[in-house]
Amino acid sequence: MKKKNKVENIREYKRRKKNRNRKRKIKKILRPILLIVPILAILIINLCGNAIVSNYKYEINNLKKSLRKEEIVLDGLKMEQLKYDNITNIEQSAKDELDMDYPTKSQIRYIDMGN
Repeated sequence: MKKKNKVENIREYKRRKKNRNRKRKIKKILRPILLIVPILAILIINLCGNAIVSNYKYEINNLKKSLRKEEIVLDGLKMEQLKYDNITNIEQSAKDELDMDYPTKSQIRYIDMGN
């Protein structure tokens, strides 16, 4: 045997045995802690990730709603534009709203572009 392992008196033997028992108790306590800490860390990270994803989904939903409202307004404006695209509608609008009419013969002036 090695010289380290030899016990010279009973007190030393008891002290070594006591130290071994303490080390074993510490190991028994540390193992569950070392298992629980990473599991808790993973759970917390997972919960935080889910919270962030939920916030982004909420924002996306709000943006989709506002986009839909803007699309409805755009459709209304397109319909308004189509109303004025037709020549007869433009002519009618000019007559009704602006009191415009075709010029009479007395209102027409001719410009001579002679040589």
